[in-house]
Amino acid sequence: MNISTRQLQAFLAAARLGSFTRAAEEIFVTQAGLSLMLKDLETQVGARLFDRTTRSVHLTLAGESLLPTVRSMLADWESATSSIGRLSAEAEQQLTLAATPLIAASVLPRWLRDFHQTQPGIRVQISDLDRRHILLGIEAGEIDLGLGAFFKPAAGIERQLLATFQMVRVSARSAVSNGRKSGTGPRVHWSALAGDHLLTLPNDNPIQKLVDAQLRGLNAAPSRSGALQNIQAMIAMVEAGHGVATLPAFVAPACARYEVSMQTLVEPLVPIDFFVVSKKGRQKTALAARLIDALGKHFREIAKSAEA
Repeated sequence: MNISTRQLQAFLAAARLGSFTRAAEEIFVTQAGLSLMLKDLETQVGARLFDRTTRSVHLTLAGESLLPTVRSMLADWESATSSIGRLSAEAEQQLTLAATPLIAASVLPRWLRDFHQTQPGIRVQISDLDRRHILLGIEAGEIDLGLGAFFKPAAGIERQLLATFQMVRVSARSAVSNGRKSGTGPRVHWSALAGDHLLTLPNDNPIQKLVDAQLRGLNAAPSRSGALQNIQAMIAMVEAGHGVATLPAFVAPACARYEVSMQTLVEPLVPIDFFVVSKKGRQKTALAARLIDALGKHFREIAKSAEA
């Protein structure tokens, strides 16, 4: 049996109005089209549902028997579709955004405040996770968007560039290094790190791998200690005078909370791309597109400010 909701609507309209002509007008079909739908419905239920005269249409006993069921079926259908519509509308107004703890603590609070001022009806759920768990959450469909410096493409993950940051040297404002006060200039050569005591991330961290490769290429071997898991803890250690750190400039908002200075590392400049990631093949909602646009503007402002 293959009865459509359109046939049930035609049946109810004809039963209520007692006229095929008026029923056809109400559901926006031709009278011939309505007659064909009802004829097919009668064939499928195996009974004549209407007695037709030249002036009016009346339900048969079979039609009278079917009427309460059809009313209930259509009422249930309309209730279900209405609920789905509300859920879809609600889904369009909320989104889960995941970021590493540093970004979640130092960048997203201000960004979210500004975003809510222009989009007050939108709910953005923030999650602070490490890079691996961000990717796992995206892949599982539990997270809509993720933020981070994802160095390599991952299967099933789509990367969209938000901004590019240079590597910087972070030092205590009161520290003296290489015969000069740290931070007394916007730029410093990578080779100057040879005289520093370097605080490091774990050896398998992609940022640390990039730093180590750069230093090896310059035959620079600063003394070092670590490895610290948390970048914010590293910045706090720098402030306390325990060494310097080499980090991407997206740490600028976090550094602003500490008595530290940032200098862009040059010769060479070493850029790091910062991405928003989502599940590959998953259609982006209008909300996701607005969030990505707002995030891109915010992170590009951070990158520009860090280079100033």
